[in-house]
Amino acid sequence: MKTLAAQTSIAAVLMTLSLAACATTPTPPPLVLTDADAGAVSLVRGQDLEIRLPLNAGTGYAWRLDAEARPLVLGGGSSRVTDAERPGGPVTSVYSYTALARGRTDLAFTLKRPWEPDRPDDRKAVFHVRVR
Repeated sequence: MKTLAAQTSIAAVLMTLSLAACATTPTPPPLVLTDADAGAVSLVRGQDLEIRLPLNAGTGYAWRLDAEARPLVLGGGSSRVTDAERPGGPVTSVYSYTALARGRTDLAFTLKRPWEPDRPDDRKAVFHVRVR
């Protein structure tokens, strides 16, 4: 009988340790992408995504968000533009998200002047995001 009780205790301890190990699995570091990385993107729940889209200040061009992420899959959705080191110099539009739940969503961006009509040859960046 002592053997069965000892085995049960050992099994309980091992199960507790394995559950604790699962709960403390660290979230991977943020995934930082540029327009050159457009395409399929894979994240895990809790992982941050930062999309950095380059442009030149003062040209009138800006990145437009054409397809916003499904809010149940990616949260946050904040954006900012970095400061140029010199007038008219390069800046970066930075879009930040956090993977919330399993699923798929798209993020689509177009680089254009806001007053110009859309054209087929506009520069685009589309990210097909999958959260595991």
